[in-house]
Amino acid sequence: MSFKLNNFIDDFIGELQSNTITTICGPPGCGKSTIIFQYINECINNNKKAIYVDTEGGFSPERLKQINKDINLHNIIVIPPKSFEEHCETIQSLNKEIKNNKSVGLVIVDSLVMLYRLKLGDAPQKINSDLGEQLRLLTEISRKFDIPILITNQVYNDFETKQTRMVGGNVIEYWSKTILEIKKSFDIREITIRKHKYKKEGLSKKFEIRNQGLVEINKKSFGFFNKN
Repeated sequence: MSFKLNNFIDDFIGELQSNTITTICGPPGCGKSTIIFQYINECINNNKKAIYVDTEGGFSPERLKQINKDINLHNIIVIPPKSFEEHCETIQSLNKEIKNNKSVGLVIVDSLVMLYRLKLGDAPQKINSDLGEQLRLLTEISRKFDIPILITNQVYNDFETKQTRMVGGNVIEYWSKTILEIKKSFDIREITIRKHKYKKEGLSKKFEIRNQGLVEINKKSFGFFNKN
């Protein structure tokens, strides 16, 4: 099963792919949650349920109602782990949850690394191993049930290379088959393909956020984009 948003994102990255993990990374307030909520809306429009693992308290019924005032919120299963240990248990329980509820069509983890970061200093090697196991289980679920797994991730600036990097580094990069990075400059956002099965890496689109979701920016409409 896969989903379309019926906007510029469909042309940009294609359908949200099943059998795989898609990661959306970026700083707070860049639009990650809006994309997620749009995919939840499409999942429910396809008569499926969505599982939302909420580690940051970001689930917003009000925002979903802005996107679709008629959305059935009862078709969203929200699970709010409060610790990294609870997060691990939640991921381990998803297989049984989906097996018992065959109408689940989408799993979201928002974000994968919030509780991981809080725990990382205690035992880095074990915590990184646990993170890798979570990603392995999520990949297994996506393949077993033929559904998309959509996760969000935070970023940080590497002081040595001066580059923006994902929290979790190589582990998340390995297990994610699609990686999208969002950057924000005032009210303008830019989404860039960092990894994809068949789309060219480095392609980007500028967009803004409105009540109904993401809207691509037409360069001709903004003077500061023009060569003149």
